[in-house]
Amino acid sequence: MEATLTPRDKKLLYMMGFIVILFVFGWVLMRPIIKSIMETDEDIVSAQALKQQNENKVMGLTSAQILMDTFEEDLEEDTGEYYAPMDSSEIDKMFTMYVLGFGLRAKDLLIAMPISALEEMPYKHSEIGKVVAARESSSSSSSDTDSEETDTDFSSEGISADDLMVNFVRTPLEVYSEKQMMVKDTTASGVRAADVTIVLTGTADRAQKLLDDILVKPSVRVTGFAWDEMPPVVRTLEDGTVLVSDSREKQLTVRLRLYMYDEEMAGIEVPRKKD
Repeated sequence: MEATLTPRDKKLLYMMGFIVILFVFGWVLMRPIIKSIMETDEDIVSAQALKQQNENKVMGLTSAQILMDTFEEDLEEDTGEYYAPMDSSEIDKMFTMYVLGFGLRAKDLLIAMPISALEEMPYKHSEIGKVVAARESSSSSSSDTDSEETDTDFSSEGISADDLMVNFVRTPLEVYSEKQMMVKDTTASGVRAADVTIVLTGTADRAQKLLDDILVKPSVRVTGFAWDEMPPVVRTLEDGTVLVSDSREKQLTVRLRLYMYDEEMAGIEVPRKKD
């Protein structure tokens, strides 16, 4: 039995062949182009992600530089008035010359050198002490409030985790300022203190001027002082007469604390700006 193809069947076969040829041609020729376009899209996405990452790094570097500049300024302001680290002989020489500069005589000088970092808190009735007390009281109240609100269901208010993360994002300067406000003592700050007791003699007015000058020095704190009378002056004349008269001089004993800042002890290495 022989099958004959009608003109319509022949047209369909021609069309099927053309479609197959077109498909093969498209698959061989167009597939690499499509693949290349897809790879290019992936490269674009990767490049955009890298660009965003680099922009974030640049922003972070800018914030870090601002933070470093702020830290250097604060460090210079807070430690600029302290004495540099000195040994006992240097302290002895400094105070001896200081006393002589007022026309007085150093009778005795006792120096207790520091053996560790200074642990000292502000006087509770001072302005700084009041600020620290208020901050601790506020912190305690905030902790109680936070503990009561721990079980709060944010989902009922329509707040997503992303919204919470956005609300809690802070700049490095904000974190730095908060940590700076939390400081309440000098532990591990690199500040050391030498306790000095100096006994000097001379006229009362000169000794008072020296005491007044010490009291206003920011890096020295007077912890106590005492006035004492000098023994009477005894003079023997050529004829053997002994004259006893009151001394016009006074003896002043001053106990003080000399503050020094040691950058190495603090473990802080700040790159200084070049002029």
